Amino acid sequence: MNDLKNKLAAGDTCIGGWLGTESVLVAEALASCGFDWVAIDMEHGTAGVEHAANIFTAIQNQGASSLVRLPSADPYLARRLLDAGVDGLIIPVVEDVAEFSKFSQHCLYPDAGTRGVGLARCNLWGDTFDDYFENFSPVLIPQIETAKGATNADAVAALPEVDGLFIGPYDLSADLGVAGQLTSPMLAESIAKVNAACAVHGKAFGCHQVPPDMAALQSKIDEGFRFIAFATDLGAMRHAFSGLGDLKR
Repeated sequence: MNDLKNKLAAGDTCIGGWLGTESVLVAEALASCGFDWVAIDMEHGTAGVEHAANIFTAIQNQGASSLVRLPSADPYLARRLLDAGVDGLIIPVVEDVAEFSKFSQHCLYPDAGTRGVGLARCNLWGDTFDDYFENFSPVLIPQIETAKGATNADAVAALPEVDGLFIGPYDLSADLGVAGQLTSPMLAESIAKVNAACAVHGKAFGCHQVPPDMAALQSKIDEGFRFIAFATDLGAMRHAFSGLGDLKR
């Protein structure tokens, strides 16, 4: 079974760490902080598929679920990561329900989908094959990062394989012509569409609280977000050391 998927289905609030490096040690340290999940950022980070299995092991050994934010909706990369044992995928720039549905079929075994069957880390090289094949279903989180995506959010959220929708506020604001204006009414309207879609279909409403600010994180929870990435590994480190140069003057 997929623990994170069950938590999201139950309506739990799930907080995640964000890994921008390929460091197994940093991944393990993040996962040990009490996060429900830790995502490897393969869109903007440095980790590749060759690092994935070791990072997943480090995260899962600390009791957290492992996710990957894909660089694109690449179904064959998704298959490789699932075979390597990832618990779920965050898929960028989802705009069209038919295209996403076609992608998601590659993540599910027959009869639900078309995922290829192999003996790999995901099923302990065959030792847990039957249980994994019959009971595992990955967490799938489409990212809504464009006006078109927000308009089609209801149809995407209605898909049974979707566990939540994840707002990309910077990309969404840029697509709306108000880049970086996170208090823009236009952005707020698009985010409200996504929130409503999640509420109607019982899916988790997600976002990234980038600055490592606990009060801001609590505000996101109070606003109804239930799938929240909190800070990044390098961002949190740099935040911890901010002002160091001033002390040396």
